[in-house]
Amino acid sequence: MGDDLDAVRIMFAANSPARAAFEYILAHAKAASFRFVLRTNEVRAVELQRPDRKLNPFAIQAQANHLNFYLRRPILSEHPGLFEAAVATFGPVKPNRLGEYRTHLKDVAEVDAMLAFLRNHDAWPSKRSDRRFVAETFERLTGEHFLHSARRLAAGFKDHPFGPSTDYDLLFDGMRLPPKAVFGLAASEALGFPVKPENFSAGESMVCFRMLRASGYQIVAKGESDTIDPSLISDEDRSWSEGRPRLVTHLRRERGTGLGRAKRDQFRATHGYLYCERCGMDPVSTFGSDVGEACIEVHHHSTHVAEMDDGHQTRLEDLQCLCANCHRVTHRELKAQLTGLH
Repeated sequence: MGDDLDAVRIMFAANSPARAAFEYILAHAKAASFRFVLRTNEVRAVELQRPDRKLNPFAIQAQANHLNFYLRRPILSEHPGLFEAAVATFGPVKPNRLGEYRTHLKDVAEVDAMLAFLRNHDAWPSKRSDRRFVAETFERLTGEHFLHSARRLAAGFKDHPFGPSTDYDLLFDGMRLPPKAVFGLAASEALGFPVKPENFSAGESMVCFRMLRASGYQIVAKGESDTIDPSLISDEDRSWSEGRPRLVTHLRRERGTGLGRAKRDQFRATHGYLYCERCGMDPVSTFGSDVGEACIEVHHHSTHVAEMDDGHQTRLEDLQCLCANCHRVTHRELKAQLTGLH
């Protein structure tokens, strides 16, 4: 289905308001359990089919700068007066030969207005669960999105719809942040349209917490200790930084900020796959499956931890992807430099 949808997406300019409107209405349609029926022979369109019967009450046709959104005969038959109500709300339209109502939607705000209209007339599913985006909607989020979001919140950004956390905190660089806000802001950046509190749930077993933890963030209950998990520091980290408590503390804080996942995601997006920047080893080729990527670790390269001032903020460009062996060798070389041993 994704490849078929791409045949419709190509009608829009990348990052355009119309493209964002298209993705936004698809996310809401998936949340409401509509199936997608592609029409790409003569037009680039998606019909929305009810999950319980083969009736397609809505259609979305792609144009260069807008969507043509159709109220089709099944929904107009079910809701007498809906056509007239649409005319009163969105303006008159010349009916086509099927008697459908069509209007242009140019951006996310206009999609929101249409969805609100349909819900007010009981023509679109309106339960709370019908507004919760399905997990696959968030597949485009990467470690970079989470890192950017957390850093914005840590810097004091407050112009967002997510309130303070009530039950859990996300530990980030010595601060406690609301996990739902971190996830929601990251999702909005990644998807290109605003993701609101009602569009996902936070909490144990939910996609929000699963993805944040998979990206290296520690989430704790209110009142729980804010000590970064000691397991985030490898034996090799302890070995070369032994006797330097400040460095160990810094490493623990940085390992808990999702920097490693963000760097690996950025590296993969830039180069197409992960490999060791020192020896060139391709872990997938070497070990025969994607699990081999576990041996690619992230190393401070441009500015070494030992030389960082308090408050230093590491950029992804300051980091290097190394296989576990090269990372160990590099740390031993650094330890020799720090101790004066050769």
